[in-house]
This record gives sequence, C-alpha cells and structure tokens, in this order.
Amino acid sequence: MSNKAKILVVDDEESLREICQDVLEDEGYEVVLARDGQEALRILVEDQDIDIVISDLRMPKMNGLDLLRAVKERKLDVDFIVMTGFSTIETAVQCMQLGAADYLPKPFNIQHLLVKVQKVLKARNEKQERKRLSNVVRMLNLSSALNNQLKLKPLIEEFIKHIEKNFNPSGLVLFLKSDMGRLVKTVVKGNTLRQREDIFSLIQYKSSIALQERQSCFMDKYTFNLSKKGQYDISVMIMPLISQSQEVGVIALLREDNQPFTLQDMQLLSIFASHAANAFQNARMYSKLQDFNKDIIRSYARAVEAKDFYTRGHSERVASYAVHLGISVKLTDNELERLYIGGVLHDIGKIGVPDHILNKPGKLTDEEFDVIKRHPVIGREILSQVYSLKDILHLVYYHHERLDGTGYPEGIKGDSISPLVRILSVVDIFEALTSDRAYRRALPLHKVEKIMFSKAGKHLDGELVETWFKLVREKGIDVLRREKR
Repeated sequence: MSNKAKILVVDDEESLREICQDVLEDEGYEVVLARDGQEALRILVEDQDIDIVISDLRMPKMNGLDLLRAVKERKLDVDFIVMTGFSTIETAVQCMQLGAADYLPKPFNIQHLLVKVQKVLKARNEKQERKRLSNVVRMLNLSSALNNQLKLKPLIEEFIKHIEKNFNPSGLVLFLKSDMGRLVKTVVKGNTLRQREDIFSLIQYKSSIALQERQSCFMDKYTFNLSKKGQYDISVMIMPLISQSQEVGVIALLREDNQPFTLQDMQLLSIFASHAANAFQNARMYSKLQDFNKDIIRSYARAVEAKDFYTRGHSERVASYAVHLGISVKLTDNELERLYIGGVLHDIGKIGVPDHILNKPGKLTDEEFDVIKRHPVIGREILSQVYSLKDILHLVYYHHERLDGTGYPEGIKGDSISPLVRILSVVDIFEALTSDRAYRRALPLHKVEKIMFSKAGKHLDGELVETWFKLVREKGIDVLRREKR
C-alpha cells in the first residue's frame, strides 16, 4: 500500500479505468475503481482515506456532476478532478462552481493526468497543513482562555463558546460529575435536546456509558421519526472528560439536517475535552493551578514529540537544563519562568514537519533540511496567536541562531542573540547529543564535551558552555533533568 495518496477512478469505460490504474499505481499511488457515480459514492462514504476522485462526467445511474454534488452535500474531505469528452467552457465552469479542484478534457495525455494529480495533491497537502496548524492554534487558544478562568461558571461559559465556534453543533449537553459520583446536567443547548425526550435520553444513556468505559462514542447516522418531518438522521459525538485519571464529566454534541460530524471533528473534540477536563478539575483545586499550567504547556510539547519516538521528553529535559543553567548565571524568577516555558515549547513548530523527515534514519537531503529549518518559523506562527505566550516567542524563533551568524532562520549573530536564547541553544544541543536519535545513538559525555567546546565562542556562548559543564560534573545529568520550576 502506498503512503503517497489514495485515488478513486470513476468511469464506465473499463479500458480507461485500467489505464488510469496502471499509470497511477506505477507512480506509487493506491488506486480504487468504480464503474459509476453510485458505486463511487458508496465507496467514498465507507472509505474516508481517499484523497482524490477522478471522475468522468457522463456515466449511467449517477453522472459525474451528481456525484460531485453528493460529495459536497455530505462534506466529504476529498478533492475532485473531472474528466469529460464534451469539453465546453460551460461544463468546466459548472464543475468548478460545484467545487471541483481541476478539469481534464478527454482524450488526455497520460503525463497531463499525472501533472493534474500532482498539482491537486500539492494544494491538498498545503490545505491540510494549514488545517493542522489551525487546530493547534485552536487548542492553544482554548487552553489559554480556560487557564484565565479560576471560577467554574465562567470556565464553563468559555468552554461552551469555543465548542460552538469550532464545531457548529445543532445542540449540545455538558454533564459534570458531582462529588457524589453522579452525572449532573449542567448545560443543555438546542431545541431538539430540550424538546425531544427520546433523543436526550439516548444521549444521556450513551454519555453515562462513555464515562464509565472511558471511551468516546460516535454516531454518524441515527434515525428518528418526527410526526411532521418524517424520518431524519442525527449525528452525535460524545466525549468523556478525564483529567489525570479522574472522571470529570462528558460533553455531547449533536448535528441535524445531513451535516454529520467527521472523524477529524472527533479527534479535535478529544483534544478540546482533554484541556477542558483539566481546567474543570483545576477550578475545583485552585491551589494547584500553577501545576496545571505547566501540564498544559507540556502537553503542547508532547503533541509534537508524539510524532518522533526518539525525541520524547526532549523539550522537558531542555526546559529543566535551561532553568539550572539560568539559576547558575543568576537570572530573575521571571526570566527563569520564561526560560522554562520557552524550553518546553521551543520545538512546537515541528508539528508542521512531515513525519518521514523527522524520523528519517539517514542523512537529510538539502531539501529535507530546508523543511526542518522551517520549524522555528512555524512555532512562532502558532504561538503568536496566544497573547499570554508573547514573551517567549523570541526563544522559539531564535533557538537555532549561532554567534557567528551561521544559524537559522534569520542568521543573526553576536549581541543580537539574547542571553535567554544563548542559554536555550547550549542546553538544546547538549540534550540532543546525549540522547538517542533515529540516525545515531547517544554520544558519551566526554565526546559531547569535546564537540561543544569546539563550538564555544564560535557558535555558542563560551562562558555558558563552561558553566554548563561545570554543573554537569558537579550534579550529574540525572539531577539536572529534574524540573525546578
């Protein structure tokens, strides 16, 4: 199975389907075939991994235009390339107005087909990357908003506001667990949930089971009878709120009128629920608020490090090292706090780097390294959306700069590099060299010391390097890895 893309070819001509299949599979794509629009729609509903549909316009049972309409009505996440032997301007315009990504007149050159596919895939990947970053921003904004609330009532209001903004549900129910262990109906929104006892009872029952089993519940189609409207389908997402193994409550969302939730919605709701659960729990434990803030910050780093087995724990270790070094050079408490948060979040931009580059066991190509070098820029872009983190943006953006100007992304040098950035650079390199990576094992301490002193005064601040290794010799790495903030 290819990891490039999955393509559905739809055409009533068997020979054309087979030609497209052979050509696309030779390029490494996974190909699925359908004889008409009806068969294609069934495949698309059942298989959400399909990236592109290449469909003829004139087909029996369901033509290409109707298939395109059905795909858009169901909000299926797939891009459309239309093929037709009746290549009129009017037809092309109609297809594009309906949301087709591109247009391919018949007969077509094979190379022309491949160029169209590559173009659409490139645009699709860019769109998905923007969406991925947007989700990170949403998560950060939610966490920041929740962290600013210490009382439960405004905390709930803030959470519901973000849920409505990001998921556009027809209705929702928030249940919170009481001290007695019962689920209490805390917020109910939407006429259907208020007026239809059968629907509310179903969601209440499913919510109770979800919390008990600590498993989400997803119903993309559940049919109800209405006396005036006849039958209609609802889509439901139910997510338990769990904080540090403590059951906090359940959030349930409902949609009507053929607008089902997607698996991507479910994944995003899981992130929202995780942060909300922590916030609700901490609203009840005000004295532990500072610890909660740190857990939230660490979760951002873990979201990145989950992409790479070898760098798990890297950001927290860098943060701890940085604080130790900062204490040694007598930084203020405020500076130490910023240094710690900057250490935890310094690599958050790697969430925008493809997994196959992060986890590549061999040497990176120049093109791949250029992608890697984008992570400080992406990191700053993500965090710039969160006002409370504005003081650590320069740490995220400049942590790969070097004194002689050979670093990235700006190539600044000398006094332009702040003391906090210099500290972060020293401990970041140290942690990387003393940890296992996909392309090498951890280096012994004496080799790491030799390497870093060779960079002292050129790439790294010489006094900081000397101070750091004095600390390492005095306390040992294990002690220095422990958090101090």
